Amino acid sequence: MVVISSERFSEIQNFIRDYNGLWINCTFELENKFPEYSADTLGSIIAKEVVQKVKSNHSKLSANAESLVKEYQTIAKETRAHDVIQKMAVKLTIPSMVLCRIILGHIYQTAPRGEVAEMLRMPDLISDSLLAVNVGYCLYSENMDGPVTDIVRRCIGEEYEIRLKKLARDAGMFFYDEGDLRRTGYDKTPDLKMAVPFIFRGKVVNWIESKASFGDMDSHKRYIKDQLASYGNRFGPGIVIYWFGYLESIADCPENGSSVIVTDGFPKMDEMEFLTFTLPESLAIDASKDANDKAITVNKQ
Repeated sequence: MVVISSERFSEIQNFIRDYNGLWINCTFELENKFPEYSADTLGSIIAKEVVQKVKSNHSKLSANAESLVKEYQTIAKETRAHDVIQKMAVKLTIPSMVLCRIILGHIYQTAPRGEVAEMLRMPDLISDSLLAVNVGYCLYSENMDGPVTDIVRRCIGEEYEIRLKKLARDAGMFFYDEGDLRRTGYDKTPDLKMAVPFIFRGKVVNWIESKASFGDMDSHKRYIKDQLASYGNRFGPGIVIYWFGYLESIADCPENGSSVIVTDGFPKMDEMEFLTFTLPESLAIDASKDANDKAITVNKQ
């Protein structure tokens, strides 16, 4: 069970906020300092801290785009090095692909936004060969931002959605997935909507949402506002699973109301109760007779 106390979470946050170096190295150092938590849990916490830092500093960075481009061009001209942008990003404590996006956006400011995005995915399209090498180096060495990181995170999210469905089927649950619900006209849909609700820790569960991430307070409140509250209003109470653990205080935060139950894994069988249906005696006799008739027919064949 990965439930982190507020005090321990603050220690992890402070380590990340004070770190000065490559984010991938920060992950390794965190694993050594906090060995009781998995790489997935710590990596997810780092990612959320980095996203928050980028959001708070992005407007300032964008406003300084011209000076950042000049700094890059000066150093690149002197050194002809492949890691100029990466080293600049380390000094700014931001992901290198964020800086690549700012520099390319300024150099190619007359180009369509989609063209610049394509350059980030395929640096070979950049006409300046040294700039192309720098962007390519960042693309394949950055683990916090960029096209490669986006693909990895999307794959992880899909992997845990598939895991959720398998666990639900193995538990004998009947459910509709997002595709089923969208075909019937729903816009915001949980990962699983129970066709037959079940009881979990004394509460009725109508839906399950999968989050392949760590649940901190800010992201949890945002999920409630953007998704979970609407599921609760439409379908009733449900479960959100933070597969990489969660901050202890979010389980009881007022925003959950009576609609959101927080867990760090799929419910155990001894924690769930399922509805059972008993046929009336007359129907049970008819069903048994039909089954026997079919068995006789098969044996005759």
